[in-house]
Amino acid sequence: PPYSPYRQRCLMKEVFVSDTRVDSNSRYEPEGISTKSPPGSSSTMKRTLGTGAIVFMVVAAAAPLTAATGVLPLSILFSENSAAPFYYVIAMAILCVFVVGYNELSKHIRNVGGFYSYIERGLGRVPGNASAMLALGAYALTVVALTVYAGPFVTKLVGTFTGWQDSPWWLWSLVFWALIAFLGYRDIDLSSKVLGVLLILEALALLVLDIAILSQGGAEGVTAAPVNPVEAMTHGSPASGIMWAALCFVGFEATAVFRNEAKNPEKTVPRATYLAVFSVGILYLFTSFSIVIGAGSENVVGFLSADPNAGVFVLGSEFISPVYSNIVNVLLVGSVFACALSFHNVVSRYKMAMGQSGLLPAYFGKVHVRHGVPSNASAVLSGLVLVGVIVSAVLNLDPVTGVFAPLVGVLGFAVLALMALTSLAVIFYFNSRPTLKVSIFVRIIAPVLAILGLGFVLILSFTNIDVITGSSGASIFAITLMVGLPLTGALLSLRKTRIRE
Repeated sequence: PPYSPYRQRCLMKEVFVSDTRVDSNSRYEPEGISTKSPPGSSSTMKRTLGTGAIVFMVVAAAAPLTAATGVLPLSILFSENSAAPFYYVIAMAILCVFVVGYNELSKHIRNVGGFYSYIERGLGRVPGNASAMLALGAYALTVVALTVYAGPFVTKLVGTFTGWQDSPWWLWSLVFWALIAFLGYRDIDLSSKVLGVLLILEALALLVLDIAILSQGGAEGVTAAPVNPVEAMTHGSPASGIMWAALCFVGFEATAVFRNEAKNPEKTVPRATYLAVFSVGILYLFTSFSIVIGAGSENVVGFLSADPNAGVFVLGSEFISPVYSNIVNVLLVGSVFACALSFHNVVSRYKMAMGQSGLLPAYFGKVHVRHGVPSNASAVLSGLVLVGVIVSAVLNLDPVTGVFAPLVGVLGFAVLALMALTSLAVIFYFNSRPTLKVSIFVRIIAPVLAILGLGFVLILSFTNIDVITGSSGASIFAITLMVGLPLTGALLSLRKTRIRE
């Protein structure tokens, strides 16, 4: 009989399974997403990553040396005071309260989709799929931006060391592309080792500079002025300083994306997330403090206003040796490469999750039998990046102002918006499930604080969008993507729902 107790139990079982999809990799998995691979591929991904390996890949995405030479000086310059390092303390505090709910969700929603899978379970399918497309588009475009951005750096290095002054930037971007495509297609262990070496070299380069400046007393002696909260919040433009400081942390949130490749994800993912936030934050705090001390508290704004990107190189030549600048230039290329490879790995796993959910073709959801990674998704991404490099070269776009600035601007806005939505999802997810024993701090207080902090930075970023992207035209392009990407995801979600109905 259609309404017999047996039939009702069967229906309830079907609903439960379709909602949670319990399997060996996931107990609380978003609807429509499975960590099992489609036919013709491996059933599981390799669980070989420890806490350190994940931290290396995630912090590499933040590109500490690139941020220290490019973004960090802007935090000091636009804040218009010497206490700008204090803004990194504020940014780190905002991210720490965000991580509280983010890590708790990772224990209940065990999926490589990261942001979008959390938003889907907390806020619904349409917001979740809109977030998925926004994240996928922003991260994929960042790989294009970094690959193009690397070209001029290598051209400069080749001119310095070989005398070949006019080598085309696109040639070296293609070399970058080939290396990233190869490493992204192979097993994750190889990528993690490469990223680990590059990240250690980056950090050492910055720490050597910091120690050299502080040990010699800088320009005016070592003082606590750079971390004085009164100076930081009552002089200049504190809001601008906080905005630029927060943008330096983009990338750390990708820890959850690697959970299916972690040895012990229950412990590894939360540890890696907190370690990523603190390691990046402390390094930026220490380096920004050293830059202020090296230039002098009274003169640092004027020192950086002439050429913000040259600050680290000038101080390195003064307090260490002119050779230091050449070394940093080489390591800067490595930093950009590490960042591009890290984002490539993140995008591949996003595509895999979306392929398994049906938002993208199932082809993207397959895991390579031998390498144990989403090689199909990686190969398609490599193809898209190659097209981006070729189009940029054919249209003769400026690699920095025409490609890098607007695309990375999209990344900054997208990540801030996704983090705020994830914090909102924390509130809805846990408060709609009273059987889950979660403290009021985790399910309400921390996410509310995170939403307020992230919302403030996001609004401030949009009011300064021309400064971030570099031009009004680039700003229009960035806003178009910010609206178009999630709208595409929402429309695909609605279309998928209508088809099912």
